[in-house]
Parts: sequence; structure tokens; C-alpha cells
Amino acid sequence: MENVKLRPWVGSLYNSTGLNGRKLMILGESHYCGDCDTCKKINEKCDFTTWVIENYLLYKNGKVKFAPSMNTFTKFVNVFYGKHCNREIITNFWNSIIFYNYVQKSLKGPRMSPTNEMFKNSLPAFYEILKEYNPDIIIIWGERLWNNLPKNGYWSENKIFDEKGGKLYFYNNGKKNIPAYLIYHPSSSYFGYKYSKYLLELMKII
Repeated sequence: MENVKLRPWVGSLYNSTGLNGRKLMILGESHYCGDCDTCKKINEKCDFTTWVIENYLLYKNGKVKFAPSMNTFTKFVNVFYGKHCNREIITNFWNSIIFYNYVQKSLKGPRMSPTNEMFKNSLPAFYEILKEYNPDIIIIWGERLWNNLPKNGYWSENKIFDEKGGKLYFYNNGKKNIPAYLIYHPSSSYFGYKYSKYLLELMKII
């Protein structure tokens, strides 16, 4: 994968069992960990995404301290299952999926937005990820990311999942058409348990 610089987290169960037999990819927007232009690893493959999830799972197992950003990962799993999940369920979930941040250059700090150029330059890596890992479904975190994703696929005709009229959007990776579904970013107050039923319905039809 020539264009992928910030490599995805790939759960240990993704390629064998996936999540209930389905290969789920969660697509986030971006990381912030400093300035990529001054990082010594700028010309190497970076595993910061993997470190983030590994560190989160260490926290859930009582081995590292809590960081506020970790709430996002817990909240998403709770809403996904429609209940407060225990450590075992949360650990199994993240070990069963792929988590990938679209923008292939880290931001300098929180509350910053990627530039149009950063979104545009990240497109080749996105398709490399889809081809390499061949997910069955993509869940997209946040409208800003969605508005900057390529629109060269097609909409489903009649699958409505939420009160906003959300439909599936299909991307082709050269092997199959992959449905993508947009949700509010889990850190947002708009994303709550009312979305559990939509995510449950989504996983049933794929």
C-alpha cells in the first residue's frame, strides 16, 4: 500500500471471524499528534492509529491511565450494542474490526480541521485500504469527513436508517460494492442511544 502512511488498526479477529461474521471498517477523520512535517518518520509507515487503540484497550484492562479522548471509543461501542458494555465486549469489538483515519497527515493539535488539500491527497490511500482489507461495511464518523469523501459511487434506492433519511452509499474496490453509512461523530452529543436501532438494522442487512 504505497500511499498509506498512517496505517490502520486491524483487530486480531478481523480476518478470521470479523464481527459476527462481517468485516466492519470504522472510518474516522484524522489524528493529532504533532507536526508530520518535522517528524522523523515522515517518510516511513506510521502505526500511531494502532498505538491509539492499543493504548485504549490497555486502559480498559487497567494498565494505563485514562485520557478524555478514550470516551469516544467506549461510547461508540455502547451505542452500537445499545447498552453499557463490559470490558470483555468492548475488547472483543475492537479486536474484530478495522479502524482507519482517512486523512494521511496528522494535525498539530485538537479542534483543528484538515485542509482541502489534505483530504484530496488522502484519496489514493483510502482506495488502497478498501482493496487490501475488503470490508463488508464502512461506518463513517462525522459529517465533515463525509462531505470530503469521494462521491464516485452510488446511493442505495430505498434503505432508510434514521430520521435524517440516511441511506447507504456504495464504493467499489475492484472486488465488490461496499456500503458505507454516515453517523454523527461519537464524541458529539447528537450521537446517542437512539442510533442503536439503526446500527443494529444496518448489521442485519449486510
